Amino acid sequence: MKLFPKPASKVILLMALACGCSLSTFAAEVDKGIVDPKKQSAQMVQEGLNYLILEQNKKAEELFIRAKSIDPYSEQAYNFLGLLYLQEGFNEKAESMLKQAISIEPMYPEALRNLGKLCLKEDRFKEACVYLKKTLSIDEKQPYTWYLLGMAQYFSGQNEEAIKSYETAFAMEPNLPVEARYNLGVAYHESSRYMDAVRCYEDVLKLEPQHINALNNLGLVYSILGERNRAVEVFKQVLALDEDNVKARINLGNVYLSTKDLVEAEKIYRSAISLDESDVSPRLNLGVVYYEKGEFEKARQEWEKLLEDEPNNVRVLSVVGAAYLERKDYVQAIKVFRQMNKLMPENGSVANTLGYLLTEQNTELNFASNLIETAIKQDKTNRATYFDSLAWVHYKQGDYKKAYNIQNKAIKILKLAHEPISSDIYYHMGKIQIELKNSIAAKKNFEEAIKSNTDADIVKLASESLSLISNSN
Repeated sequence: MKLFPKPASKVILLMALACGCSLSTFAAEVDKGIVDPKKQSAQMVQEGLNYLILEQNKKAEELFIRAKSIDPYSEQAYNFLGLLYLQEGFNEKAESMLKQAISIEPMYPEALRNLGKLCLKEDRFKEACVYLKKTLSIDEKQPYTWYLLGMAQYFSGQNEEAIKSYETAFAMEPNLPVEARYNLGVAYHESSRYMDAVRCYEDVLKLEPQHINALNNLGLVYSILGERNRAVEVFKQVLALDEDNVKARINLGNVYLSTKDLVEAEKIYRSAISLDESDVSPRLNLGVVYYEKGEFEKARQEWEKLLEDEPNNVRVLSVVGAAYLERKDYVQAIKVFRQMNKLMPENGSVANTLGYLLTEQNTELNFASNLIETAIKQDKTNRATYFDSLAWVHYKQGDYKKAYNIQNKAIKILKLAHEPISSDIYYHMGKIQIELKNSIAAKKNFEEAIKSNTDADIVKLASESLSLISNSN
Protein backbone atom coordinates (compact mmCIF):
# COMPACT_ATOMS: atom_id res chain seq x y z
CA MET A 1 0.00 0.00 0.00
CA LYS A 2 1.62 3.29 -1.12
CA LEU A 3 2.37 5.96 1.52
CA PHE A 4 2.84 9.66 0.93
CA PRO A 5 6.51 10.63 1.55
CA LYS A 6 5.56 14.32 1.66
CA PRO A 7 1.82 14.73 2.43
CA ALA A 8 -0.05 17.61 0.87
CA SER A 9 -0.71 20.60 3.10
CA LYS A 10 -4.32 19.66 3.97
CA VAL A 11 -3.24 16.15 4.97
CA ILE A 12 -0.41 17.54 7.10
CA LEU A 13 -2.87 19.87 8.87
CA LEU A 14 -5.26 16.99 9.71
CA MET A 15 -2.43 14.81 10.95
CA ALA A 16 -1.05 17.63 13.07
CA LEU A 17 -4.41 18.22 14.67
CA ALA A 18 -4.76 14.50 15.31
CA CYS A 19 -1.43 14.43 17.11
CA GLY A 20 -2.13 17.57 19.15
CA CYS A 21 1.06 19.32 18.06
CA SER A 22 1.77 22.49 16.11
CA LEU A 23 1.75 22.46 12.34
CA SER A 24 5.41 23.43 12.09
CA THR A 25 6.48 20.74 14.55
CA PHE A 26 4.36 18.10 12.86
CA ALA A 27 5.64 19.05 9.39
CA ALA A 28 9.19 18.86 10.62
CA GLU A 29 8.57 15.40 12.06
CA VAL A 30 7.05 14.27 8.78
CA ASP A 31 10.11 15.57 6.91
CA LYS A 32 12.30 13.61 9.27
CA GLY A 33 10.19 10.49 8.73
CA ILE A 34 9.19 10.34 12.41
CA VAL A 35 5.41 10.20 11.80
CA ASP A 36 4.03 7.34 9.68
CA PRO A 37 0.62 8.37 8.24
CA LYS A 38 -0.46 4.75 7.99
CA LYS A 39 0.30 4.06 11.65
CA GLN A 40 -1.31 7.34 12.67
CA SER A 41 -4.45 6.43 10.74
CA ALA A 42 -4.50 2.91 12.25
CA GLN A 43 -4.23 4.36 15.77
CA MET A 44 -7.11 6.69 15.00
CA VAL A 45 -9.20 3.78 13.65
CA GLN A 46 -8.54 1.84 16.87
CA GLU A 47 -9.58 4.82 18.98
CA GLY A 48 -12.73 5.21 16.85
CA LEU A 49 -13.48 1.52 17.27
CA ASN A 50 -13.29 1.92 21.06
CA TYR A 51 -15.85 4.71 20.86
CA LEU A 52 -18.00 2.57 18.55
CA ILE A 53 -17.98 -0.24 21.12
CA LEU A 54 -19.02 2.28 23.78
CA GLU A 55 -21.85 3.39 21.43
CA GLN A 56 -20.41 6.89 21.19
CA ASN A 57 -21.05 6.92 17.47
CA LYS A 58 -20.50 10.62 16.82
CA LYS A 59 -16.95 10.57 18.18
CA ALA A 60 -16.30 7.28 16.38
CA GLU A 61 -17.49 8.75 13.10
CA GLU A 62 -15.24 11.81 13.49
CA LEU A 63 -12.20 9.64 14.11
CA PHE A 64 -12.90 7.28 11.20
CA ILE A 65 -13.35 10.25 8.84
CA ARG A 66 -10.09 11.80 10.06
CA ALA A 67 -8.35 8.43 9.70
CA LYS A 68 -9.34 8.02 6.05
CA SER A 69 -8.33 11.61 5.39
CA ILE A 70 -4.86 10.94 6.79
CA ASP A 71 -4.57 7.64 4.94
CA PRO A 72 -6.94 7.56 1.94
CA TYR A 73 -5.96 3.90 1.46
CA SER A 74 -7.08 2.78 4.92
CA GLU A 75 -9.54 -0.02 4.20
CA GLN A 76 -10.20 -0.31 7.95
CA ALA A 77 -11.35 3.30 8.23
CA TYR A 78 -13.81 2.82 5.38
CA ASN A 79 -15.00 -0.53 6.76
CA PHE A 80 -15.72 0.70 10.28
CA LEU A 81 -17.30 3.89 8.99
CA GLY A 82 -19.52 1.68 6.81
CA LEU A 83 -20.34 -0.51 9.80
CA LEU A 84 -21.27 2.56 11.85
CA TYR A 85 -23.59 3.82 9.10
CA LEU A 86 -25.09 0.33 8.79
CA GLN A 87 -25.89 0.28 12.50
CA GLU A 88 -27.49 3.73 12.26
CA GLY A 89 -29.60 2.75 9.25
CA PHE A 90 -27.83 4.92 6.70
CA ASN A 91 -27.61 2.05 4.25
CA GLU A 92 -26.65 4.03 1.16
CA LYS A 93 -23.73 5.72 2.92
CA ALA A 94 -22.76 2.38 4.50
CA GLU A 95 -22.67 0.63 1.12
CA SER A 96 -20.53 3.41 -0.36
CA MET A 97 -17.95 3.14 2.45
CA LEU A 98 -17.85 -0.66 2.41
CA LYS A 99 -17.43 -0.83 -1.36
CA GLN A 100 -14.59 1.71 -1.04
CA ALA A 101 -12.93 -0.59 1.51
CA ILE A 102 -13.20 -3.51 -0.94
CA SER A 103 -11.87 -1.43 -3.82
CA ILE A 104 -8.74 -0.83 -1.70
CA GLU A 105 -8.49 -4.42 -0.49
CA PRO A 106 -10.70 -6.82 -2.52
CA MET A 107 -10.03 -9.71 -0.12
CA TYR A 108 -10.95 -7.81 3.07
CA PRO A 109 -13.27 -10.33 4.82
CA GLU A 110 -14.77 -7.94 7.38
CA ALA A 111 -15.92 -5.48 4.70
CA LEU A 112 -17.28 -8.31 2.54
CA ARG A 113 -19.21 -9.73 5.50
CA ASN A 114 -20.60 -6.28 6.37
CA LEU A 115 -21.72 -5.82 2.77
CA GLY A 116 -23.42 -9.21 3.02
CA LYS A 117 -25.20 -8.10 6.20
CA LEU A 118 -26.31 -4.88 4.49
CA CYS A 119 -27.73 -6.78 1.50
CA LEU A 120 -29.48 -9.17 3.88
CA LYS A 121 -30.99 -6.21 5.73
CA GLU A 122 -32.28 -4.76 2.44
CA ASP A 123 -33.72 -8.11 1.26
CA ARG A 124 -31.11 -8.33 -1.51
CA PHE A 125 -30.60 -11.97 -0.72
CA LYS A 126 -28.78 -13.16 -3.85
CA GLU A 127 -26.23 -10.34 -3.53
CA ALA A 128 -25.83 -11.20 0.16
CA CYS A 129 -25.00 -14.79 -0.81
CA VAL A 130 -22.26 -13.58 -3.16
CA TYR A 131 -20.54 -11.39 -0.54
CA LEU A 132 -20.87 -13.93 2.27
CA LYS A 133 -19.56 -16.80 0.13
CA LYS A 134 -16.58 -14.66 -0.84
CA THR A 135 -15.96 -13.90 2.85
CA LEU A 136 -15.93 -17.63 3.64
CA SER A 137 -13.64 -18.38 0.70
CA ILE A 138 -11.06 -16.20 2.47
CA ASP A 139 -11.70 -17.57 5.95
CA GLU A 140 -14.14 -20.46 6.29
CA LYS A 141 -13.87 -20.64 10.08
CA GLN A 142 -16.50 -18.01 10.73
CA PRO A 143 -19.61 -19.62 12.27
CA TYR A 144 -21.62 -16.38 12.36
CA THR A 145 -20.90 -15.76 8.68
CA TRP A 146 -22.09 -19.30 7.88
CA TYR A 147 -25.27 -18.47 9.79
CA LEU A 148 -25.76 -15.23 7.83
CA LEU A 149 -25.20 -17.15 4.59
CA GLY A 150 -27.84 -19.66 5.69
CA MET A 151 -30.33 -16.83 6.17
CA ALA A 152 -29.52 -15.33 2.76
CA GLN A 153 -29.89 -18.75 1.10
CA TYR A 154 -33.17 -19.48 2.89
CA PHE A 155 -34.74 -16.19 1.80
CA SER A 156 -33.51 -16.63 -1.77
CA GLY A 157 -35.29 -19.99 -1.99
CA GLN A 158 -32.26 -22.24 -1.48
CA ASN A 159 -33.60 -24.12 1.51
CA GLU A 160 -31.37 -27.21 1.30
CA GLU A 161 -28.26 -25.04 0.93
CA ALA A 162 -29.45 -22.94 3.88
CA ILE A 163 -29.67 -26.06 6.05
CA LYS A 164 -26.08 -27.01 5.15
CA SER A 165 -24.85 -23.53 6.05
CA TYR A 166 -26.75 -23.48 9.35
CA GLU A 167 -25.43 -26.94 10.24
CA THR A 168 -21.87 -25.84 9.43
CA ALA A 169 -22.31 -22.82 11.70
CA PHE A 170 -23.53 -24.95 14.61
CA ALA A 171 -20.78 -27.52 14.09
CA MET A 172 -18.26 -24.72 14.67
CA GLU A 173 -20.18 -22.90 17.41
CA PRO A 174 -23.00 -24.74 19.22
CA ASN A 175 -23.86 -21.64 21.25
CA LEU A 176 -25.07 -19.38 18.47
CA PRO A 177 -28.02 -17.07 19.31
CA VAL A 178 -31.38 -18.71 19.97
CA GLU A 179 -32.83 -17.27 16.75
CA ALA A 180 -30.20 -19.19 14.79
CA ARG A 181 -31.49 -22.46 16.24
CA TYR A 182 -35.07 -21.37 15.52
CA ASN A 183 -34.22 -20.51 11.91
CA LEU A 184 -32.63 -23.92 11.42
CA GLY A 185 -35.85 -25.46 12.76
CA VAL A 186 -37.89 -23.48 10.23
CA ALA A 187 -35.63 -24.67 7.40
CA TYR A 188 -36.02 -28.30 8.53
CA HIS A 189 -39.78 -27.75 8.87
CA GLU A 190 -40.10 -26.47 5.30
CA SER A 191 -38.00 -29.36 3.99
CA SER A 192 -40.37 -31.85 5.66
CA ARG A 193 -37.63 -32.98 8.05
CA TYR A 194 -40.15 -32.86 10.84
CA MET A 195 -38.29 -34.73 13.58
CA ASP A 196 -35.25 -32.48 13.09
CA ALA A 197 -37.57 -29.47 13.25
CA VAL A 198 -39.09 -30.75 16.52
CA ARG A 199 -35.60 -31.15 18.00
CA CYS A 200 -34.67 -27.57 17.07
CA TYR A 201 -37.91 -26.03 18.36
CA GLU A 202 -37.57 -27.95 21.61
CA ASP A 203 -33.97 -26.75 21.99
CA VAL A 204 -35.16 -23.18 21.51
CA LEU A 205 -37.85 -23.65 24.15
CA LYS A 206 -35.33 -25.01 26.66
CA LEU A 207 -33.50 -21.70 26.38
CA GLU A 208 -36.58 -19.50 25.94
CA PRO A 209 -39.72 -21.27 27.21
CA GLN A 210 -41.91 -18.37 26.06
CA HIS A 211 -40.66 -18.24 22.47
CA ILE A 212 -44.07 -17.83 20.79
CA ASN A 213 -42.99 -18.62 17.23
CA ALA A 214 -41.17 -21.79 18.27
CA LEU A 215 -44.27 -22.93 20.19
CA ASN A 216 -46.58 -22.20 17.26
CA ASN A 217 -44.36 -24.03 14.82
CA LEU A 218 -43.89 -26.96 17.18
CA GLY A 219 -47.67 -27.29 17.33
CA LEU A 220 -47.86 -27.25 13.54
CA VAL A 221 -45.29 -30.04 13.25
CA TYR A 222 -47.12 -32.14 15.86
CA SER A 223 -50.30 -31.66 13.84
CA ILE A 224 -48.58 -32.81 10.63
CA LEU A 225 -47.18 -35.86 12.43
CA GLY A 226 -50.67 -36.79 13.64
CA GLU A 227 -49.88 -35.88 17.26
CA ARG A 228 -53.02 -33.80 17.48
CA ASN A 229 -53.43 -33.90 21.27
CA ARG A 230 -49.90 -32.60 21.70
CA ALA A 231 -50.58 -29.95 19.06
CA VAL A 232 -53.68 -28.77 20.94
CA GLU A 233 -51.68 -28.64 24.17
CA VAL A 234 -48.95 -26.50 22.56
CA PHE A 235 -51.37 -24.06 20.92
CA LYS A 236 -53.18 -23.66 24.24
CA GLN A 237 -49.81 -22.95 25.82
CA VAL A 238 -49.29 -20.14 23.30
CA LEU A 239 -52.71 -18.69 24.14
CA ALA A 240 -51.90 -18.86 27.86
CA LEU A 241 -48.90 -16.64 27.13
CA ASP A 242 -50.68 -14.44 24.58
CA GLU A 243 -54.46 -14.76 24.54
CA ASP A 244 -54.74 -12.45 21.53
CA ASN A 245 -52.47 -14.54 19.33
CA VAL A 246 -54.59 -14.94 16.20
CA LYS A 247 -52.13 -17.32 14.55
CA ALA A 248 -52.36 -19.79 17.45
CA ARG A 249 -56.17 -19.60 17.40
CA ILE A 250 -56.23 -20.37 13.68
CA ASN A 251 -53.81 -23.26 14.12
CA LEU A 252 -55.87 -24.64 17.00
CA GLY A 253 -59.03 -24.33 14.92
CA ASN A 254 -57.34 -26.22 12.09
CA VAL A 255 -56.54 -29.12 14.43
CA TYR A 256 -60.15 -29.25 15.61
CA LEU A 257 -61.33 -29.12 11.97
CA SER A 258 -59.00 -31.97 10.97
CA THR A 259 -60.42 -34.12 13.79
CA LYS A 260 -64.01 -33.15 12.83
CA ASP A 261 -64.55 -31.41 16.17
CA LEU A 262 -66.63 -28.84 14.35
CA VAL A 263 -68.16 -27.22 17.43
CA GLU A 264 -64.76 -26.34 18.92
CA ALA A 265 -63.42 -25.37 15.49
CA GLU A 266 -66.28 -22.91 14.97
CA LYS A 267 -65.75 -21.38 18.42
CA ILE A 268 -62.04 -20.83 17.96
CA TYR A 269 -62.37 -19.45 14.42
CA ARG A 270 -65.02 -17.00 15.60
CA SER A 271 -62.72 -15.84 18.41
CA ALA A 272 -59.90 -15.31 15.87
CA ILE A 273 -62.21 -13.29 13.63
CA SER A 274 -63.25 -11.10 16.57
CA LEU A 275 -59.58 -10.25 17.11
CA ASP A 276 -58.75 -9.60 13.45
CA GLU A 277 -61.52 -9.39 10.87
CA SER A 278 -58.99 -8.68 8.10
CA ASP A 279 -57.38 -12.14 8.37
CA VAL A 280 -58.70 -14.35 5.60
CA SER A 281 -57.82 -17.72 7.17
CA PRO A 282 -60.34 -17.95 10.03
CA ARG A 283 -63.18 -16.65 7.84
CA LEU A 284 -62.29 -19.05 5.05
CA ASN A 285 -62.08 -21.99 7.44
CA LEU A 286 -65.30 -21.01 9.21
CA GLY A 287 -66.92 -21.52 5.81
CA VAL A 288 -65.30 -24.96 5.65
CA VAL A 289 -66.81 -25.76 9.08
CA TYR A 290 -70.25 -24.86 7.77
CA TYR A 291 -69.63 -26.98 4.67
CA GLU A 292 -68.60 -29.98 6.77
CA LYS A 293 -71.76 -29.52 8.87
CA GLY A 294 -73.85 -29.72 5.69
CA GLU A 295 -74.73 -26.03 5.78
CA PHE A 296 -73.53 -25.18 2.28
CA GLU A 297 -75.51 -21.96 1.94
CA LYS A 298 -73.89 -20.51 5.06
CA ALA A 299 -70.49 -21.65 3.79
CA ARG A 300 -71.09 -20.05 0.40
CA GLN A 301 -72.16 -16.76 2.01
CA GLU A 302 -69.00 -16.70 4.13
CA TRP A 303 -66.80 -17.27 1.10
CA GLU A 304 -68.72 -14.77 -1.04
CA LYS A 305 -68.10 -12.08 1.58
CA LEU A 306 -64.38 -12.74 1.28
CA LEU A 307 -64.55 -12.57 -2.52
CA GLU A 308 -66.39 -9.26 -2.35
CA ASP A 309 -63.29 -7.83 -0.64
CA GLU A 310 -60.76 -9.78 -2.72
CA PRO A 311 -62.33 -11.12 -5.94
CA ASN A 312 -59.05 -12.65 -7.10
CA ASN A 313 -58.00 -14.33 -3.88
CA VAL A 314 -56.75 -17.68 -5.16
CA ARG A 315 -56.93 -19.39 -1.75
CA VAL A 316 -60.62 -18.62 -1.44
CA LEU A 317 -61.33 -19.49 -5.07
CA SER A 318 -59.56 -22.85 -4.64
CA VAL A 319 -61.74 -23.79 -1.67
CA VAL A 320 -64.93 -22.63 -3.41
CA GLY A 321 -64.01 -24.49 -6.60
CA ALA A 322 -63.26 -27.68 -4.66
CA ALA A 323 -66.61 -27.41 -2.87
CA TYR A 324 -68.52 -27.08 -6.14
CA LEU A 325 -66.57 -30.03 -7.56
CA GLU A 326 -67.42 -32.21 -4.58
CA ARG A 327 -71.10 -31.24 -4.91
CA LYS A 328 -70.87 -32.03 -8.66
CA ASP A 329 -72.07 -28.52 -9.48
CA TYR A 330 -69.92 -28.45 -12.61
CA VAL A 331 -71.40 -25.26 -14.05
CA GLN A 332 -70.35 -23.24 -10.99
CA ALA A 333 -67.06 -25.13 -10.72
CA ILE A 334 -66.23 -24.21 -14.32
CA LYS A 335 -66.84 -20.53 -13.57
CA VAL A 336 -64.46 -20.64 -10.62
CA PHE A 337 -61.72 -22.62 -12.36
CA ARG A 338 -61.98 -20.41 -15.44
CA GLN A 339 -61.26 -17.42 -13.23
CA MET A 340 -58.38 -19.25 -11.53
CA ASN A 341 -56.92 -20.20 -14.91
CA LYS A 342 -56.84 -16.53 -15.90
CA LEU A 343 -55.11 -15.66 -12.64
CA MET A 344 -52.67 -18.60 -12.81
CA PRO A 345 -52.18 -19.55 -16.47
CA GLU A 346 -48.95 -21.36 -15.54
CA ASN A 347 -50.66 -23.70 -13.06
CA GLY A 348 -50.95 -27.12 -14.71
CA SER A 349 -53.37 -28.55 -12.16
CA VAL A 350 -55.86 -25.70 -12.61
CA ALA A 351 -55.62 -25.91 -16.41
CA ASN A 352 -56.18 -29.68 -16.36
CA THR A 353 -59.14 -29.43 -13.96
CA LEU A 354 -60.84 -26.78 -16.11
CA GLY A 355 -60.17 -28.82 -19.25
CA TYR A 356 -61.57 -31.98 -17.69
CA LEU A 357 -64.68 -30.17 -16.40
CA LEU A 358 -65.39 -28.75 -19.84
CA THR A 359 -64.94 -32.25 -21.29
CA GLU A 360 -67.39 -33.74 -18.80
CA GLN A 361 -69.91 -31.11 -19.89
CA ASN A 362 -69.09 -31.93 -23.52
CA THR A 363 -68.44 -28.29 -24.30
CA GLU A 364 -65.54 -26.25 -25.69
CA LEU A 365 -63.64 -29.45 -26.40
CA ASN A 366 -60.93 -27.83 -28.53
CA PHE A 367 -60.28 -25.30 -25.77
CA ALA A 368 -60.26 -28.14 -23.23
CA SER A 369 -57.70 -30.01 -25.32
CA ASN A 370 -55.44 -26.93 -25.49
CA LEU A 371 -55.69 -26.43 -21.74
CA ILE A 372 -54.70 -30.01 -20.97
CA GLU A 373 -51.85 -30.04 -23.50
CA THR A 374 -50.53 -26.87 -21.84
CA ALA A 375 -50.81 -28.56 -18.45
CA ILE A 376 -48.74 -31.52 -19.70
CA LYS A 377 -45.97 -29.14 -20.79
CA GLN A 378 -46.07 -27.17 -17.54
CA ASP A 379 -46.23 -30.02 -15.04
CA LYS A 380 -44.49 -33.18 -16.19
CA THR A 381 -44.70 -34.71 -12.71
CA ASN A 382 -48.46 -35.23 -13.07
CA ARG A 383 -48.49 -35.89 -16.81
CA ALA A 384 -50.07 -39.35 -16.45
CA THR A 385 -53.19 -37.82 -14.89
CA TYR A 386 -53.24 -35.14 -17.57
CA PHE A 387 -52.87 -37.74 -20.35
CA ASP A 388 -55.98 -39.41 -18.94
CA SER A 389 -57.85 -36.10 -19.23
CA LEU A 390 -56.58 -35.56 -22.79
CA ALA A 391 -57.59 -39.08 -23.80
CA TRP A 392 -61.07 -38.36 -22.47
CA VAL A 393 -61.30 -35.23 -24.64
CA HIS A 394 -60.48 -37.28 -27.75
CA TYR A 395 -63.01 -39.90 -26.66
CA LYS A 396 -65.68 -37.21 -26.48
CA GLN A 397 -64.60 -35.98 -29.92
CA GLY A 398 -64.97 -39.51 -31.33
CA ASP A 399 -61.27 -40.02 -32.08
CA TYR A 400 -61.07 -43.37 -30.28
CA LYS A 401 -57.72 -44.57 -31.68
CA LYS A 402 -56.00 -41.39 -30.54
CA ALA A 403 -57.78 -41.64 -27.19
CA TYR A 404 -56.54 -45.24 -26.81
CA ASN A 405 -52.91 -44.34 -27.60
CA ILE A 406 -52.89 -41.49 -25.09
CA GLN A 407 -54.67 -43.47 -22.37
CA ASN A 408 -52.29 -46.38 -22.88
CA LYS A 409 -49.39 -43.96 -22.36
CA ALA A 410 -50.96 -42.76 -19.09
CA ILE A 411 -51.30 -46.30 -17.76
CA LYS A 412 -47.74 -47.24 -18.80
CA ILE A 413 -46.29 -44.19 -17.00
CA LEU A 414 -48.13 -45.08 -13.79
CA LYS A 415 -47.09 -48.72 -13.95
CA LEU A 416 -43.44 -47.84 -14.57
CA ALA A 417 -43.53 -45.49 -11.59
CA HIS A 418 -45.23 -48.19 -9.47
CA GLU A 419 -48.02 -45.74 -8.69
CA PRO A 420 -51.61 -46.85 -8.05
CA ILE A 421 -53.98 -46.47 -10.98
CA SER A 422 -57.30 -44.86 -10.09
CA SER A 423 -60.73 -46.22 -10.96
CA ASP A 424 -61.49 -43.43 -13.41
CA ILE A 425 -58.38 -44.15 -15.52
CA TYR A 426 -59.36 -47.81 -15.90
CA TYR A 427 -62.99 -46.82 -16.50
CA HIS A 428 -62.01 -44.39 -19.26
CA MET A 429 -59.89 -47.07 -20.93
CA GLY A 430 -62.81 -49.48 -20.71
CA LYS A 431 -65.13 -46.98 -22.43
CA ILE A 432 -62.53 -46.40 -25.16
CA GLN A 433 -62.16 -50.16 -25.71
CA ILE A 434 -65.95 -50.51 -26.06
CA GLU A 435 -65.91 -48.03 -28.96
CA LEU A 436 -62.99 -49.90 -30.51
CA LYS A 437 -65.12 -53.09 -30.37
CA ASN A 438 -62.72 -54.80 -27.97
CA SER A 439 -65.11 -56.11 -25.34
CA ILE A 440 -62.60 -58.46 -23.68
CA ALA A 441 -60.15 -55.64 -23.00
CA ALA A 442 -63.03 -53.37 -21.94
CA LYS A 443 -64.26 -55.98 -19.46
CA LYS A 444 -60.80 -56.31 -17.95
CA ASN A 445 -60.50 -52.53 -17.49
CA PHE A 446 -63.93 -52.25 -15.89
CA GLU A 447 -62.97 -55.02 -13.48
CA GLU A 448 -59.74 -53.18 -12.64
CA ALA A 449 -61.74 -49.97 -12.06
CA ILE A 450 -63.93 -51.80 -9.52
CA LYS A 451 -60.91 -53.39 -7.89
CA SER A 452 -59.09 -50.05 -7.60
CA ASN A 453 -62.12 -48.61 -5.77
CA THR A 454 -60.88 -45.01 -5.58
CA ASP A 455 -64.20 -43.36 -6.48
CA ALA A 456 -67.60 -44.79 -5.52
CA ASP A 457 -69.42 -43.11 -8.43
CA ILE A 458 -66.91 -44.41 -10.98
CA VAL A 459 -67.06 -47.90 -9.45
CA LYS A 460 -70.84 -47.81 -9.90
CA LEU A 461 -70.49 -46.77 -13.56
CA ALA A 462 -67.88 -49.49 -14.16
CA SER A 463 -70.18 -52.09 -12.61
CA GLU A 464 -73.04 -51.01 -14.87
CA SER A 465 -70.79 -51.15 -17.95
CA LEU A 466 -69.57 -54.59 -16.94
CA SER A 467 -73.18 -55.79 -16.63
CA LEU A 468 -73.96 -54.49 -20.11
CA ILE A 469 -71.03 -56.42 -21.56
CA SER A 470 -72.10 -59.61 -19.77
CA ASN A 471 -75.70 -59.23 -20.91
CA SER A 472 -74.66 -58.59 -24.51
CA ASN A 473 -72.68 -61.81 -24.50
